[in-house]
Amino acid sequence: MLTYPSIESLLPRAENRYVLAMLTARRARQLTAGARPTVDSGTPNHVSLASEEIATGTVVYRYGKWDVVVPEHPLIIAAREAAEREARAKEEEERLEEQSRILRQTDRFSDDEVFSQAGITAEDASLIAERLIAQLEEEEQGHYLHPPGLSQRRPHPENHECPGRRGTSERKHDKRLSG
Repeated sequence: MLTYPSIESLLPRAENRYVLAMLTARRARQLTAGARPTVDSGTPNHVSLASEEIATGTVVYRYGKWDVVVPEHPLIIAAREAAEREARAKEEEERLEEQSRILRQTDRFSDDEVFSQAGITAEDASLIAERLIAQLEEEEQGHYLHPPGLSQRRPHPENHECPGRRGTSERKHDKRLSG
């Protein structure tokens, strides 16, 4: 419960209790985020400190919507910037390590060694790659012309006339005669 300053002494500084509570809460959040206090107070509670600032008139309520920017404490700004610099340095270090790892892998084997281990020449590998690309392009073109799942409709097996099998019209005729 807020004892100093009293809520009754703060009410003339705002429209009503709700606006006073919102103003106090907003200023307390700003103080928690690192804003500098406008009054000297020994209280560690940010809500009490915000109430004291409202009571002295250094924090005021303005009618309407205002986008107020409160400067942050320099130590908080410095800590955030240091963390950002450290994160960028770490990302750069990881990127360089990845690049050096890739270079070490590619330096291990030359192209001729890789092909000789596989038992082919560089020309053979080039032909294989060209054929693979051509086959993939043909499959893609064929895929667009005849998408999967949309095959041509086949006649239903019951309507299909097979030798030695009676069709549906004959069965219906038989039922009428027997029934």
